[in-house]
Amino acid sequence: AAPRAADCRSVVAMRRAACTLFGLVWRVTAATACAAAALPETPLVQAHYTRISSAAEISAHLDALVAASPLARKEILGASVEQRPLEALVLASQTHRAHATPRPVLMLIGSQHGAAEPAGGEAMLSLAHALIAGDLRAVLDDLDVVLLPDANPDGRDHGRRSNARHVNLNTDFVLLSQPESQALVVALDRFRPLAVLDVHESAVLKRKTLAREGYLTDFDAQFEAANNPAMPHALREYGLETLLPALIAAVSAGGLPAQRYMGEITSLDQPITNGGPTLRNFRNLAGLHGAASFLVETKLDSRADAFASYRNIEVRVARSLACQRAFVELMQARREPLLAHVVAARVAAQKEALTLHAAYVADPDHPRVEVVLRRLATRAQERLSFADHRRLVGSDSIAMPATYVVPQPSDQLRALLEHHGIHYERQSLALELPVMADSFSAPQGATGRVELQSSSARFLTTEAGALIVDLVQPRGRLVPLLLDPRSISSVFRLPEFAAQLIPGREFGVYRVHKGVLRSAPAAE
Repeated sequence: AAPRAADCRSVVAMRRAACTLFGLVWRVTAATACAAAALPETPLVQAHYTRISSAAEISAHLDALVAASPLARKEILGASVEQRPLEALVLASQTHRAHATPRPVLMLIGSQHGAAEPAGGEAMLSLAHALIAGDLRAVLDDLDVVLLPDANPDGRDHGRRSNARHVNLNTDFVLLSQPESQALVVALDRFRPLAVLDVHESAVLKRKTLAREGYLTDFDAQFEAANNPAMPHALREYGLETLLPALIAAVSAGGLPAQRYMGEITSLDQPITNGGPTLRNFRNLAGLHGAASFLVETKLDSRADAFASYRNIEVRVARSLACQRAFVELMQARREPLLAHVVAARVAAQKEALTLHAAYVADPDHPRVEVVLRRLATRAQERLSFADHRRLVGSDSIAMPATYVVPQPSDQLRALLEHHGIHYERQSLALELPVMADSFSAPQGATGRVELQSSSARFLTTEAGALIVDLVQPRGRLVPLLLDPRSISSVFRLPEFAAQLIPGREFGVYRVHKGVLRSAPAAE
């Protein structure tokens, strides 16, 4: 039954009171409140904010939304280590579902860090309400929206940050060793989103690092755009220079102070940087897939403090929801120029030169930056000065190779290529190929530069079983970033593959820039 007018006024009054309590300008109309009241309550609301929702409760709520609205459907993208389903809620206008032409898609990812950062996924359920029957309903006339509120269900149910194998999923997007990270790549390929928001929280109390120096971090929301240096230039710059400032401004204008992401502050003596540029995080991998991609982190309050709801989860959800709503509204408003940039980037990805490495360095024009922190003992704010290393400098640029050749591929390397959706051919005959034979130095730290020591053109005779990877394919731009040791995202920087890179010796992965493959000469 439709809610009564008195009930609607009561809902609005309670929400306005809550927004005043939270210090947020969260505008909720009477129509939105009434429409939302017609949908089933989120599990967090049903639990009266006394605990976070379980994976099963989130899954059941997605089913309830599908049952309540023809605008919603659920898709299974895979299963977690412990076989919990990895699910996407797809929201699309019925009018446009019948059209054969794919519509632009927004994709939001929540709770990669399980129970440690649950508010994003909880807020995503409320976002679904607003899109299905609330004040964001008109978004679905222009865009489809895909929500993955529970990207780490095992971590959520086990009360931990990692997955069931104790792997941090948020740094697994080069190796793709876990079924949960593999499912997110499936989602990128399945939905080909125009824009992506990876939703996180960040603890202000860092007990093992900054807290030992007597300080807490102090922010409400911070955003970063995909910044891997190998992204097509125009899309990378559009995300960083146009959309990112607009997103920060939109959230701030709504009453929630927002800023650009600063790398984790663990010491008063460290320099300040922005978000990491490697493909190990989902934001940058999504950018390489041709999406305008963003990270948001909202404040995760200290568990040492007392709150009106469980670990302040009600307020934390409100913060995350404000950021998610701003993202959806901004992408709807900018959809036409955004679509043009994304389409152009997907074309440029086949030919634009690649920058393999990037590092943060001191900014000579801006050597220091002040950052607001809080004293742990008193919670008083202080402005502290840090070295400013927010200048990201790229290096080691190469032209797009035509082909890569791996004469002796391991099963692990083949599996990695397959998980990334990279197509290859496994040769049944010996071949003679014109290749560039390279040797490299050892990496200077986990993300330091690897020097090209020598490079020479020669013919390589391969045995049957060699892999031939043609880069003219949708994921072609990703191949050099994974296989060239100079790349900050190279698999040969990881312990699982590092033994295959021997300084000074010819590297066992070869580039082919020109020439033709031909059968190897018959043995005498």
